[in-house]
Amino acid sequence: MRNYQILLGSVLASALFLSSCQDIDLLPKDNMPDEMFWKTPDDFEKEVNWLYSRTETFGTKDADSDIAYELNENTTSNGTLIAPNTDGDWSDRFEDLRQCNIILSKADSYVGDPSGIERPIAEAHFFRAYTHWRLMRKFNDVPILTKVLEIDSPELYGSRAAQKDVEDFILAELDAAIPALPARSGLTEKENGRVTQGAALALKARVALFAGTWAKYHQHRPDHQQLLQQAIDAATKVIDSGEYALYEGSDEESYRYLFINAGDNSKEGIFDSRYETDIRHHSDACPVYWGWRGTPTRKLADMYLCKSTGLPIENAKSGFEGYATIKSEYENRDPRMKQTFLMPGTDYISPQDGALTCPPQFTIRPETRTGYKLWKFMAETSIPSDKDVYDYHIIRYPEVLLILAEATYEKDGAVSDDILNKTINVIRSRKGVEMPPLTNAFVKSNGLDMRTEIRRERTIELAFEGFRRDDLRRWKTAETELPLAIKGIKLKGSEYEKLDVLNEGNPGLTDENGFLIVEPAGNRNFVAPKHYYYSLPLDELYLNPNLAPNNPGW
Repeated sequence: MRNYQILLGSVLASALFLSSCQDIDLLPKDNMPDEMFWKTPDDFEKEVNWLYSRTETFGTKDADSDIAYELNENTTSNGTLIAPNTDGDWSDRFEDLRQCNIILSKADSYVGDPSGIERPIAEAHFFRAYTHWRLMRKFNDVPILTKVLEIDSPELYGSRAAQKDVEDFILAELDAAIPALPARSGLTEKENGRVTQGAALALKARVALFAGTWAKYHQHRPDHQQLLQQAIDAATKVIDSGEYALYEGSDEESYRYLFINAGDNSKEGIFDSRYETDIRHHSDACPVYWGWRGTPTRKLADMYLCKSTGLPIENAKSGFEGYATIKSEYENRDPRMKQTFLMPGTDYISPQDGALTCPPQFTIRPETRTGYKLWKFMAETSIPSDKDVYDYHIIRYPEVLLILAEATYEKDGAVSDDILNKTINVIRSRKGVEMPPLTNAFVKSNGLDMRTEIRRERTIELAFEGFRRDDLRRWKTAETELPLAIKGIKLKGSEYEKLDVLNEGNPGLTDENGFLIVEPAGNRNFVAPKHYYYSLPLDELYLNPNLAPNNPGW
């Protein structure tokens, strides 16, 4: 059992207080007063612990894009979303920033040895950067908060900082945190899951890639090359550290098992949202089994290369076996396809009903509207539906490898075979995947495009992990990709047509090639630049007019 436990700092402080000899009639029972707290390094660590519980975690991912579809249309994906009055992605993050700033402000008055609190302070800097990143990624221009606000603080009515300044602040915060954080190998068993140098460097690489490509394609700042170089440098340090590796502990199905219990504590997880029996639970396995976490679309299915050749299925020499049967579409494909999709006819273990065989019918679990069913993130443990404890990988090692490949290409317009062998071909060589390598000669001889192949690899490796829409936004390709129809399986002229697989939610509309149309192009909309951005919560604009103007188009 892991010893690392995520506990609320205020609860811990309260417990400490109640165990002391203070007069309970004079001091509050629900919180330790400041004059009695912030005295030891443990006090700072306890307050940082609360921030770990606020990290990203499971949910319906990528249904706001073109590679996943829920049981109903997604208004963000199809462009019919309206400006919200409130948004937890805004309000919750400012609650997190307040906690970060409280911790950092208390360091200024700490009377003990400053070296004793260097690490929790570095963690607080990391989380302050991480929280600003979560705000900036969605809302672009956002306030930069570095102090604890009171009811009369003028910053409560401050304006938003430009995206450029927020990006630079985040990168600087991470640089400040890195020296005081331990390497992964320096963690004790009790400390597993705490922020490391690798986590800070990986987050820096992620932010710098986002900022650099947004600058290149949206031109909000002129220095995209130095940002991409920061991404390259940070990713290279993670790789060269030797602290991380792909998970291969489940043999031929290592990719699938990484995302459930078997992948916990693996060297692939750089920054994880942690769970533990009787401490912190989630309820993701059954919703995946029920079909509530979205299902793959035709767009994603078509991205998987053929295993024997490494070529896209539309290439005449790819070796693609066609759509005549259910199985033929999956044969001779990148094995990650059958470890992400649950192919009808597959024997599997569901978290609720045990050993089953996946049926092709749309309404039989996992339920689907596209005809494709999701397997990724579906655990095999039979426990109460709200008691799952496998971890959520916020940053995985393959993302860092992909960042290095992409940032190099975007900066230089080319990428060497040496870099490809250090990055994408490491991902392709995972046990159970073992796809042909990507090389410059292969791309040239087959008339492929290197940028397309780098982006393809990123999409399929990180599918259903919540990256796709932000990738389309920063690449400035959303205006081309998102208005297209959402499609599913080949229904007409295939085995599916004979099996009566449809339900009331799928009337069987198909295109000229027999592919199921789940959401017609006429129902989808993308307005540039509006839909490259999100609206600020309208209530926040009402409370603080200085946040105006809203984002472009809103």
